[in-house]
Amino acid sequence: MSWWYPFYMFFLLIGAGIVPVLSLFHTKVRAWWRARRIPPPNPPQDTPVFWLHCASVGEFEQGRPVLESLIEKLAVRPYVIVTFFSPSGWRRYQQSYPVADWIGPAPLDLPWIVRMWVQTIHPTAVFFVKYDLWPNFLRELYRQGSPCYLLAAHVEPLEGVRWWWRRQLLPYMRHIFVQTAADQLRLSMAGFPQVTVAGDSRLVRVRQLVDNWLPVSGIAEWVGNHFCIIAGSIWEADVRFLARAYEQLRGHHIRWILVPHEVSSRQIEMVMRFWPVRCAVYSQPEWDIGKDTLIVDTMGLLAYLYAYAHVAWVGGGFGAGIHNILEAIVYKKPVFFGPNYADFSEARELIRLGAAESCKYPVSFSNSVRSMIKDKRRIKIIAEKIDKYIGSQPDTPAIVWSKLHKESWLAKWIAPTA
Repeated sequence: MSWWYPFYMFFLLIGAGIVPVLSLFHTKVRAWWRARRIPPPNPPQDTPVFWLHCASVGEFEQGRPVLESLIEKLAVRPYVIVTFFSPSGWRRYQQSYPVADWIGPAPLDLPWIVRMWVQTIHPTAVFFVKYDLWPNFLRELYRQGSPCYLLAAHVEPLEGVRWWWRRQLLPYMRHIFVQTAADQLRLSMAGFPQVTVAGDSRLVRVRQLVDNWLPVSGIAEWVGNHFCIIAGSIWEADVRFLARAYEQLRGHHIRWILVPHEVSSRQIEMVMRFWPVRCAVYSQPEWDIGKDTLIVDTMGLLAYLYAYAHVAWVGGGFGAGIHNILEAIVYKKPVFFGPNYADFSEARELIRLGAAESCKYPVSFSNSVRSMIKDKRRIKIIAEKIDKYIGSQPDTPAIVWSKLHKESWLAKWIAPTA
């Protein structure tokens, strides 16, 4: 047993005692805690069971193309379990993802709870996406003989507490699929040979969205011939930033479409409070044609809305990190975001190519927008760069399959034509 494990259990038990108290005062904590009372699913016998675990929505969108591709190659339809750490994940997909047989919260990482889950489910294979690895969870899966794989891993310089924590848990992975060659090199230097570069599977997912694109009601008519900026997954810091940029861009007849990261009355009110002018709201029956800003208060539209943009702003860059820039990039749109993007290799590469820009101050964003309004050839040049970038990316599901189909646990389930 590792020296740090008793300390982990000590703080975990303290946390398990504090959370019920906090749940009395915080709605989100209460929802998270109550959900943990849900018992595990009970899959049918003699059926392969695939378990996909994600932190939240973004990680799920990275894992689902691999999961779906794997299912297609099997002779038998597996029982599919998808768990999330964040309530936003299971709430969003419980009624809208038919591929999964059970969607819900992951169990608390307490030994007796995890043991009950693993013994009940007895998963054929477990896929973790990017991070959100838990010691007791992994130890019990290893003890029960369920192979674990890590998808879309991204490893920053091998230092600090975060890397130390990951290093304790990565040995439980039978294979690690990383996003870049730099990730593979770092892990190899750290003593992890079971690593394959597979790229970012989110590109597969956003390509699917584009291929099945549907127009968003009323948007084309409202945008008309105006230059359009769409700000997606924005938080308060993004709204404050963009409000200042709005003031600097007055007189350019721009249409602004603002999509909060969390669609709630509180977030809509926040946007209206900081925005310099009155806004139209998407769910309202009529939009005032004289208003140049539209707040979208309906979930699930952002990935389709980017098609209407000339320029996209992706939120989160003034907080923990940017949200999914590939949803905009796949439409070949110039993308802007805040300064916190270091954990996202696609952002660094697109900045290097001149197809994306990180802005710390509103004036840098407004100056770039002005230059694109003045000379739209810049947008076309950027679109060509993005097209080359997308075309150069690996086929993640195919790469993962090339490794997994050799595994003994999978052999008897593979379809003859796979």
